[in-house]
Amino acid sequence: MTQISNISPTDMVNAIANHEVFSALDNQSLSRLESIVSYKPVSKHQRVFEVGDQPNLIFYLMTGSLTLKFPDNTKLDLIPGELIGEIGVLNGDFRLGALIANEDSQLIAICGKDIFDAEIIPAKVSLQIVRKLSKRVTNYLRSIQQTSTKEIIHKGENEFIEFKSTLRWNLKANKKDTRVTHAILKTINAFLNSHGGTLLVGVSDAGEILGLQEDRFENDDKLLLFVTNIIKSQLGTLFIDKIHYHLENVENKSILRIDIQEGDEPCYLADGNLDHFYIRTGPSTTDLRLSKLYQYVSERFEN
Repeated sequence: MTQISNISPTDMVNAIANHEVFSALDNQSLSRLESIVSYKPVSKHQRVFEVGDQPNLIFYLMTGSLTLKFPDNTKLDLIPGELIGEIGVLNGDFRLGALIANEDSQLIAICGKDIFDAEIIPAKVSLQIVRKLSKRVTNYLRSIQQTSTKEIIHKGENEFIEFKSTLRWNLKANKKDTRVTHAILKTINAFLNSHGGTLLVGVSDAGEILGLQEDRFENDDKLLLFVTNIIKSQLGTLFIDKIHYHLENVENKSILRIDIQEGDEPCYLADGNLDHFYIRTGPSTTDLRLSKLYQYVSERFEN
């Protein structure tokens, strides 16, 4: 890993200022954060923190990739530009998962304790940050909704639930098919542009649990990396914090669960030279026509 040897506190604050939690702070407020940030490089397979550790720091990922692994074997993959560790800092209890580097990575550590210290960070600035952090946690927990995957499958598809049999494999043609993956992205795009939802991959339209073996990935890590890459490349990093996904074992078969929160801005999906804007209409994904796009975006995102 090529480490950054001369990154200054100002550079680090400028980096985290791009994140939604800090983006609304003015320059004077941002400058107060310089005393609570530090540079932390980690090597591949290094564990940043463990389950049960004291949550003293929030981390911002500059380069590389990380995975947050929970005791129930679910995972959350992280890419550059994301924050991690805010739940532990806010509840002040202990870490709920283990954070592991998938490759050599570079992080900015933000001292959670100092955020609440009025002698270091003014109360007004601290309140702004905590409100943003709390909103992220609330939205994440709302997206999960404490609803089991089995229960979702039992209820069937609706405006907020969709099933897909595979991630990249055309079962009829018995081969990889980019159209299958594009259909996954269309659904995610539609949930972002509407009011959120859950996509289950490895389940037929009729609710039959198929599993993901037909997608023929070498292992779970390769499958999750594939998901990360298609979201990042086709939908963009701006929306990555609205999309939460992990693998679950249901009736001895592996299922990919993707929980999507509603987006704060319009999201477009490229198809060749054209950009498409999808929404949910009942249990279906609809490509909104240009004649109706302006009105929908105005009502959905600007009011």
